[in-house]
Parts: sequence; structure tokens; C-alpha cells
Amino acid sequence: MGRILRNLSGLLFALISLSALAQEPLLTIKVAGCCDGKDSIALTRADFDALPQHELTTRTPWTEGEHVYRGVLLRDLVKHFNIRGDEVKAVALNDYWAALPLADGEQFDVLLASRQDGKELTLRNKGPLWVIYPLSQHPELDKEIYHSRMVWQLSAIAGK
Repeated sequence: MGRILRNLSGLLFALISLSALAQEPLLTIKVAGCCDGKDSIALTRADFDALPQHELTTRTPWTEGEHVYRGVLLRDLVKHFNIRGDEVKAVALNDYWAALPLADGEQFDVLLASRQDGKELTLRNKGPLWVIYPLSQHPELDKEIYHSRMVWQLSAIAGK
């Protein structure tokens, strides 16, 4: 009976932990007037997953072979949050940042990926979000300038 109670309490703890993670901010959008007149909004994983999702199969300089990435296209995020200007600042958890030209998102399927090969990205594998450029589909993007824009552990998008 004691073992059953320990197992049940462990299961309950795991479910509560997962529920808490689902409510934590996954991505902060910091753009003047973007969100019902506010200058920022914090998206949970559920909020992010509710946005239109797309898949992209590509290789990266940091992974072996091609992988299937799933997430939100940069252009869809820009449209959804009415982001204006020429670029946004993609900020990582460690404060690394890169300017992402909005023209990149219009011309190419630049993805804010939350999943790789069907599994959620984690801090260990460049998540929880990773900016992915379609390098396999557009070999001309396989250059350092575009590699530097593939921000992993993405935590915020800032714009005008």
C-alpha cells in the first residue's frame, strides 16, 4: 500500500509540474502596441502552439543530417502581432541576440521551432525555441550571416 501511495504521489507531482511548465512564459513579444495596446505579451507553450504551425525539413551546422522542425513561421508571428519595421531582435536566454530582417521571413520559411522530429525542444537541444532557416531548400542561406541569425534558446522577440 505504501508503494502505491508513493507511486501515486510521484505521478501527481509530475502532472502538477507539467501543468506549471505549460503556464510559464515560453516567448515574450516586446513590440510597442502589439498586444491589445500593451507593449509586450508573454506567450505560454499553449499560446505558442495555438498559433498556425508549420513544418520544415532541413539540416543545420549544429546537427547531423536533416531533421523535421515544427513551429511558427516568422512572417505569421509578425502578422499576428502586427509587428512593423524592417527587423526584429531575437534574444536568447543567455542574452545573445541577432537582428532578423523581416524580409527574410517574407522571402523564406524562417521558423521559430518548438519541436524537432516530433519532440519538444529543450534547453539541452537548443530549445525551448530555435530560429531555423531553410538551409537545405536554399543553399544560398548556408552562410555565417544566416547561421548567426539562427538563435537557439530563444526567449524574446523585440521590435518597434
